[in-house]
Amino acid sequence: MNENIIGNNIAKRRHALNISQEKLAEASDLSINYISRIERGASKHISAESLYRISKSLNISMETLMEDGHGDLINPGPQQERLINYLQNFNLEKSETFSKHILDLLMNYHLDL
Repeated sequence: MNENIIGNNIAKRRHALNISQEKLAEASDLSINYISRIERGASKHISAESLYRISKSLNISMETLMEDGHGDLINPGPQQERLINYLQNFNLEKSETFSKHILDLLMNYHLDL
């Protein structure tokens, strides 16, 4: 059994979003060294606050980061990655506003089918 579930899930999500450890560290206000230790499994004790900061920076739930095997499901396609990367260039409020509009468009499109 994999003992570094959280670290592996963080690394998989970070890679899927094409985010460096440095960018994740800056976004979560944690050190690059700490992010690296978590991903390698060298840091066995992660505080809830640190996990929360990382999860928010990766736009994923804390629960998902703790789930065994779920990390393999995080595999957006190229267009999804472009959209995610585009949205991440905005502050959280603006990104949420754009996301809501995109979801509204998708829901309206779905209703028209």
